[in-house]
Amino acid sequence: MKMSDMKISKAESIKPGDDAKEKLRSGFTYADMDDGKDILKIMESDITPGGLKLLYTRRDNPCESFLKESKEARVGVIRAEGRITATIAAIPRRMYIGGRETRVCYVTNMKRRKDCDLNINWHEMFKEMCTAVDCEYYYCSLLDDNDSVQMMLHKKRRYMPYSIPICGYKTYIISPGVRVRHSDSLSTVERVRGRAEDERDIIDFLTRNGRHRDMFPVLDRLSDAGELKAEDFFLLKRNGRIVAAGALWNRGNVKQYIVKECHGIYALLRFLNPVLPYLGYIRIPEDDEQAPIAYISFLLADGDDEELYRMLLAFICSEANRDYSMLVIGTDDINPKRRILDGLKSVSFKTQINEVIMTGISGEERVEHVWSNMEVECALL
Repeated sequence: MKMSDMKISKAESIKPGDDAKEKLRSGFTYADMDDGKDILKIMESDITPGGLKLLYTRRDNPCESFLKESKEARVGVIRAEGRITATIAAIPRRMYIGGRETRVCYVTNMKRRKDCDLNINWHEMFKEMCTAVDCEYYYCSLLDDNDSVQMMLHKKRRYMPYSIPICGYKTYIISPGVRVRHSDSLSTVERVRGRAEDERDIIDFLTRNGRHRDMFPVLDRLSDAGELKAEDFFLLKRNGRIVAAGALWNRGNVKQYIVKECHGIYALLRFLNPVLPYLGYIRIPEDDEQAPIAYISFLLADGDDEELYRMLLAFICSEANRDYSMLVIGTDDINPKRRILDGLKSVSFKTQINEVIMTGISGEERVEHVWSNMEVECALL
């Protein structure tokens, strides 16, 4: 879930054109589906720090996973001595920046083999990927306590990209049994059944509330966000009008969290697993067990009304209780939902959202922007 995570494929290429086929199988190439296994090994060489160590991964094939995020996704690799030594991935999307539709790219999976001592030509990788996706803005996410990677990426270099922090971000893992207090009694909540008019109503509501927030996706169809469907949504209505919406989104076929180690309080809590959900805490999975997770996504309310958020969040959690033991939701530091989520029982980790400055690669003048009023969707990181 960070910039140190990227990949690509062969049979269905994630490349800009047939000329990429002519590249030698050494140095930089665009990956094939056949490269997925090697890319996955590099991707799974890192786990999150802390008492509950989670592996963020994209099984079974990262190349296929990135294409599910965006049909324009690009995965690049560096090959040396007959093997893949480094990876990078780029996921372009249309997003609102400063209220206008903009082509934006999420840069992720920038990793090298841990047992490789060869120099990696990162300049070549970034130049090839930047040319392939051709976006106006680039961004990445970095774990808050990953000081070494932050120092490396924040350092300005004349012919290399560098990053600048634009907002802090917090990801929460909560139990469906968590108690969300609310007092709204004037609204009703319904689960969408998937009619064509439902999708249009959802898109109109999300666009109305999201278009003036930086990094909110432009949605002509819900599937523009990557396999999102109308049936994933819950709508909160007053007098027949949508006033809040949110989705319960299972992305287990695209990305996964797997518990690798458990220490301290989390190891002790495992003994209480049978009762933890009833107390509002997540059940702690066994080591190497894939966490049964769904994302709470695209949670928006008219006027950022806190009571609307609370009522809808409570309803979504109660509905999720039948199928999931963990729910993931995230928000930046100044988002109105932050105060609500900080008051819930959760396991959480902090990241830093960065703009990646590509002027040293593209040669183009940087498009200056003051980042504010952001709505970064956790399920798209």
